[in-house]
Amino acid sequence: MTKFTYIFICLLLSVGFWQISFLQRFLLPDMVLALTWLWALSSFYFFRGRLKINSIYASKYKNYVYYVFAGVFISMFSAYFFWGQSLITTLITQRQIYSFILLPAILFVQPENNDIIKALKWISIGTIIIWGISVFNPNFVSIDERAIAWHQSWENAPIGYYISGIYFVVLYLYFKIQEYINKFSWDSFLQVSFLLVFFVLYNNRSLLLGIIPIFIYSIIKFKSKYKIIQIFILSSIIIVGITYSWNIFESFFQKTQNELNNSDYNRWKSLNYFFNEYSPNWFCYLFGNGFPSGGNSSFGNLMWDNFENGIYASDLGMIGMWTTYGLLPLTAIYSVIIKVLNGKMFPLYLKFICIHVLFVPTIFEFWGDSGLFMFVLIIYLFAYYTERSKLLKRYIYNYNHHKVNVQLGKRIVFIQK
Repeated sequence: MTKFTYIFICLLLSVGFWQISFLQRFLLPDMVLALTWLWALSSFYFFRGRLKINSIYASKYKNYVYYVFAGVFISMFSAYFFWGQSLITTLITQRQIYSFILLPAILFVQPENNDIIKALKWISIGTIIIWGISVFNPNFVSIDERAIAWHQSWENAPIGYYISGIYFVVLYLYFKIQEYINKFSWDSFLQVSFLLVFFVLYNNRSLLLGIIPIFIYSIIKFKSKYKIIQIFILSSIIIVGITYSWNIFESFFQKTQNELNNSDYNRWKSLNYFFNEYSPNWFCYLFGNGFPSGGNSSFGNLMWDNFENGIYASDLGMIGMWTTYGLLPLTAIYSVIIKVLNGKMFPLYLKFICIHVLFVPTIFEFWGDSGLFMFVLIIYLFAYYTERSKLLKRYIYNYNHHKVNVQLGKRIVFIQK
């Protein structure tokens, strides 16, 4: 098995095969989850005996899984002692989070950057195609009632609904932006332009808040002999694109302004509730409240009541993760993000996604599915480039050291002569 194949199947499982309706008749979500766990374990069979960099599979990188699971484990006791939800109920309800075992699996497989980018390319193509089909046939994918209600409430609603796999399209977009920053080509730029059109039509503000500034940065920073001419052409293309899609941007700004000024906006209500009313004590503030099981406990019933009042932890992304699992998993993940942003050895596209997570945390989460695997990839790429940089420095040192010895040897011989 190739490493690309392994990563691509990980991506397919993490998007749940895009929740295609006819597949879900016999491929239930829990079956996909079980397949994900089996696929993680299969890595130790398929890739045994392959050449590996031992330092990538070191405990210091596998420890990130333990930090996440430690936070999850502690939060179970919050749900038990402070909310009256049994440990078994919580253990079952939070089962999606156990897919973090994909991290040690990927650390063991050790795909190259090219394998990951190739897999991201094909999962992005699949995601856009499935989204396109759902625009004309919404029944093609399973869409929850909340998404339908939200969609119908917006006068100038975005085209199509949420599609699983969108995080990977963002990550692939950032790689293509990196490509033409390092060496400009019209091929890369046109691919980025196509993806930008997709995200404008998709019209998720939290995604666009990260993507648009990074795109503007790329226009300023790309390298080319003919940069002035290319910027003029690019500016013309962008102006034409904005002109023809202005109604989308106008509704985007109008909707944003209305929500920012509306105290009943769901995100404001959710922020106020989870910061000031939700956690019963300091322990829950630090270590989370646990994962509520809707319909199976009073804690879960509170979650349903909050839903009816427009209060969702999922609206808060990483902040919602904190209220559920506490600070320990978030500290582990954000420590990686900060190290990536401070390190010189990491590629631009990895820095871009880390900037996006840092400054627009409300769209990202790791409850399960594609959000979880995106963070697995971030942590793996952090380990991969860190250890690769160390090996390169060691090689250069050994090479230079050997070269000095040879020169010294020649000098000694010359002196003896």
